[in-house]
Amino acid sequence: TRTESATSVSSESWQNNDEMMGNLRRAQGLLDQGATPLQIIRQIFPDFDVSRVAMMSENAHFALLSDLLERAPIRQKLPEFNSLADAVELFKTRKNILILTGAGVSVSCGIPDFRSKDGIYARLRGEFPNLPDPTAMFDIRYFRNNPAPFYNFAREIFPGQFTPSVSHRFIKELESAGRLLRNYTQNIDTLEHQTGIKRVVECHGSFSKNTCTECGDQTDGMVIREDVLAMRVARCKKCDGVIKPNIVFFGEDLGKDFHRCVTEDKIRWI
Repeated sequence: TRTESATSVSSESWQNNDEMMGNLRRAQGLLDQGATPLQIIRQIFPDFDVSRVAMMSENAHFALLSDLLERAPIRQKLPEFNSLADAVELFKTRKNILILTGAGVSVSCGIPDFRSKDGIYARLRGEFPNLPDPTAMFDIRYFRNNPAPFYNFAREIFPGQFTPSVSHRFIKELESAGRLLRNYTQNIDTLEHQTGIKRVVECHGSFSKNTCTECGDQTDGMVIREDVLAMRVARCKKCDGVIKPNIVFFGEDLGKDFHRCVTEDKIRWI
């Protein structure tokens, strides 16, 4: 079964690298022939060590394949910029600065990252031994079948318990100075909004909004706060369906806003 994420990326206008597009077409052809995502990874990315992900679920393999297909070739470092002083000078003199942030900017706020030795996935492996793998906690198919583990854990990262870091405030200063093109964040903790950053794209969504998985009713993120803190599954007041925060799970696409902004920003940045 193909996921939305695996089939939609080829239509995005910003992903126009020849090698990338060739890999996407090749992957699509292999999917049409019935190949599994792990088999496709082995064929298209032979240097990737699949042994460390072989035991993960097929959904996780699809997410990994999608990530590998979307990766652009590595840009070479500009040799004239080497020191912290060089970086400071660039921040002072340049506009259209594009900032990419991940869990690291929020760790000092008390929010655990995902993949470090003591991160979320390591803890999930010990605290939820019945999970097929730690990433299943954020797998959309697993959530639809069993949302309880997610709601047992969600209070640890739910917004309203943390204060933005100096990194968030620095990005806001760049925006206030008219130098920020966009802040693309993987984080779902809403600390960018709490800091007042306007030019932000939450690539993986956030807890700021919810959607009922049955009737599609949209609600504010705080509607589920009491349920999250009580570690119980939040249910829709209209139809009693399970409510899902608008965070991007494995098996879901990054969303139209992400692709639209990347298309716009690519032109400005170049």
